[in-house]
Amino acid sequence: MNSIRREPLSSDPATAKASVTWHVDEVPWVPLTGVFVDKSGYKPLTDTTYTGNAYSLELASVGPGGSSPTHVEPHAHLFYVLSGHGEVTVGDEVTEVTAGSVSPISAGVPHSFRNLGDSALEMLVVYHPPLARNKPETTQLRATVHAIRHEAQRVVSVELRPQPGSTFPAFDAGAHIDLHLPNGMIRSYSLCNSSDDKDRYVIGVLNVEESRGGSRYVHEQLRVGAQIEISRPRSNFPLHENAVHTVLIAGGVGITPILSMARRLCALGRSVELLYCARSRREAAFVEEIEALGHEVSWHFDDEQGERVDLVQFLATRRRDAHFYACGPTPMLDDFERHGRELGLAHVYLERFVARDAPGETTKRYRVELSRSGRSLEVAPGKTLLQTLLDAGVQVPHSCTQGVCGACKTRVLSGEPDHRDSVLSASERESNAVMTVCVSGCKGESLVLDL
Repeated sequence: MNSIRREPLSSDPATAKASVTWHVDEVPWVPLTGVFVDKSGYKPLTDTTYTGNAYSLELASVGPGGSSPTHVEPHAHLFYVLSGHGEVTVGDEVTEVTAGSVSPISAGVPHSFRNLGDSALEMLVVYHPPLARNKPETTQLRATVHAIRHEAQRVVSVELRPQPGSTFPAFDAGAHIDLHLPNGMIRSYSLCNSSDDKDRYVIGVLNVEESRGGSRYVHEQLRVGAQIEISRPRSNFPLHENAVHTVLIAGGVGITPILSMARRLCALGRSVELLYCARSRREAAFVEEIEALGHEVSWHFDDEQGERVDLVQFLATRRRDAHFYACGPTPMLDDFERHGRELGLAHVYLERFVARDAPGETTKRYRVELSRSGRSLEVAPGKTLLQTLLDAGVQVPHSCTQGVCGACKTRVLSGEPDHRDSVLSASERESNAVMTVCVSGCKGESLVLDL
């Protein structure tokens, strides 16, 4: 920053339009306006992305003994201290600050702040030229419900088509999409059609007996011709296409990602077999499409065989260097995971539709530091980390809120997460470099997230 003229900045709305001018890299700063005070603190009147000759504003607050991680912003900005007593570190320079202090920070310079007092340190962060954060690529697409078909007892398929003149993004076998339903719910469903399709997505939806409202809406209210928002495809269940042999195992509606994998492997001419389990033939979906593929299929229906499939015997008789994939109800997947481990199978993969662990409401209080904004939040007992972030106005992509879809994966910069999801790999959990904020929490006193 080449020149700064510091003048008192009033926090009183009646005097907030007083003439205040700063110069940052020879760019004139217009008088600060547009700040008001209410019970929740200082707030910007408009979105933090501005155009023209204006400011973008953020409120940074940290409690007694708290501090921000050292971080870097691509924009020049300054801290104006509203209340409290602390210190601001800019590069190698440490400055003690109190109410009315102004600390300029040049673009790209590491900085941090720390509370030295016994009350909250509150600072107004002022950006000019305006801050425009890189927003994540939008995940929502506009789709039309082209067809709804009965596939089995309590199972329908929904075929979605893109808007005229456009195509859907490509997807990999095993991927899923989120449906943003008109009733406000967001639900994730696996794609079951061929990954070679460019003009459609097809999902299978089971009308769950204890539905939270999503599958019931699809079955009872969604109609052909309806316009609906969907996400871009995501995959937490990748297919290794070059395996010497692939064994696919599906239970009930878990056939949806498995069917897409079977289509892909058949198209590539790979060695593949399928075990499909259901409680009865009436509840087995996509049977004709499976048979049309022409590959080896083992069928197991509980009401005909009299018991659940013997997974350990099935797995033990397959070649050990095969790649094994399973999707279905929790008891089946628990057996699959356990037997695969006991048999020493090296390539075992699964996808769950229902979270295995308990919900993520914390039973203790901990702090979350947001490295990009320098904000500090407290997660209270009885609340999830995701709820805390959303209540504070932090925009976090999310969908299932059960730890099974991966939409809310967030990078962890410091601290030890309490992983409660069913989507992260063992290596991801062990590294503690990423967490799902919808159900996971904190094992220690604090976390630092890349938000």
